[in-house]
Amino acid sequence: MFTSTFKKVGDITLPLFSGTRVMMLPFVIGERHSLPDFISHYRWIAHQLFSMINPDHLGKVGYLTIDEKIVESGKTHRRSGLHVDGGPGRGWGGGPGGAWASKASGMLTVSSHTGCRVWGQEFDGEVGEEGSCEHLVDQLQSQGTVLGPGEVYWLDGLCVHESLAQSERVNRQFVRLSLPSSEPWYEGYTENPLGVLPTGPILPRRKFMDS
Repeated sequence: MFTSTFKKVGDITLPLFSGTRVMMLPFVIGERHSLPDFISHYRWIAHQLFSMINPDHLGKVGYLTIDEKIVESGKTHRRSGLHVDGGPGRGWGGGPGGAWASKASGMLTVSSHTGCRVWGQEFDGEVGEEGSCEHLVDQLQSQGTVLGPGEVYWLDGLCVHESLAQSERVNRQFVRLSLPSSEPWYEGYTENPLGVLPTGPILPRRKFMDS
């Protein structure tokens, strides 16, 4: 049994689309200038996100994902299918209980276009390989909540969600601030040239590197 949890925490206007792409870049939360110059146009966004999180996270290492992509009609920007970002080898919440526990940290997400649906409820069962929850689809109690453009949401590491196909071709921006965790960081993610290192073990490249 686990609980999928989320809540809206604010609103943000993202910068102009530029094709920027960084994956799980480690930086110091609360210190905008721990972000390298090649994403300086996102420092103000990071500053706004800092105001939406528990102050206890300030000064600790978090992980920034910026994924700007042209998404064709009928396609999803991110990983499709029901899944969580916590689970065996995917936990990003930190705190006691490891990857199976409801996360005290979790992540903040925001996007420029609608493209994600989340659920807030309990699930009876275990998270599958790479966070998959497709085997739990029969337990869904509602149509879920679609995250709107510019809306910042906190998602628990065990928040069940899925990407939605776009109805037309869009230049979509997705931003995720993964809060402090001792979970693994994977080769192939974006290194910080300023020397900020991940706090968890560094493991070989994994399957869903874009998620």
